[in-house]
Amino acid sequence: MAVGEASRLQSHLSQRMGQAYKRFRASWNGLLRDPYLRDGGDYRYRRYSVFHWKNNQLEVLPHEPHYQSSHYNHVHGGFNRHFRAWLPTTLKNPVLTEIIRWSTQQFSRSPVDLWRIQAHQFRIVAQGDKAGRPTPEGVHKDGAEYILIMMMDRHNVSGGVSHIYDNEMRPLGEGTLEQAGDLVLVNDHAVYHGVTEISPSDPTHPAWRDVLVLTFHKQ
Repeated sequence: MAVGEASRLQSHLSQRMGQAYKRFRASWNGLLRDPYLRDGGDYRYRRYSVFHWKNNQLEVLPHEPHYQSSHYNHVHGGFNRHFRAWLPTTLKNPVLTEIIRWSTQQFSRSPVDLWRIQAHQFRIVAQGDKAGRPTPEGVHKDGAEYILIMMMDRHNVSGGVSHIYDNEMRPLGEGTLEQAGDLVLVNDHAVYHGVTEISPSDPTHPAWRDVLVLTFHKQ
């Protein structure tokens, strides 16, 4: 994926969809604590919904629990996790459609392709000496065709470095999503990915890292 393509999306969202983009990002303030963390942590907040995308049209599917096989998620896989759905106002925000449209244009040649999209809103928090773990399962795959990871907000955060590896676990690159709109779009068949822990830059104040994750599954 060309860096210029990501920059064009970032500019479009911030300059041409400014108010809608602010509302979309602000919706991360309405996430609920993840009760399923097996390390006993309380550092992750989230919402989860599932869509179909075809012919540039978004269809919100009936709400369902989130399930991953233990093959892809050895920590939290193998059982249903019941998360609250995205808020209706967030689902109707045109920014969501624009991000999905841009993403599919990067890897799909035909608009009639049907994609099932699992959509995650994540907030990882850290405070004092309590770190937050964006990927408690470690370096992993998600069992999709493609994955979009997009920064929505990053406040008082140290760490949170994204690492990409090939299928032989050889490092391919690393970087930090710093600003709203920074993103990574990866081919899940070709790479593994993971993110390091976060901690507060100033330990006297809370820290949080808000990220949109979309996993695209060809139907």
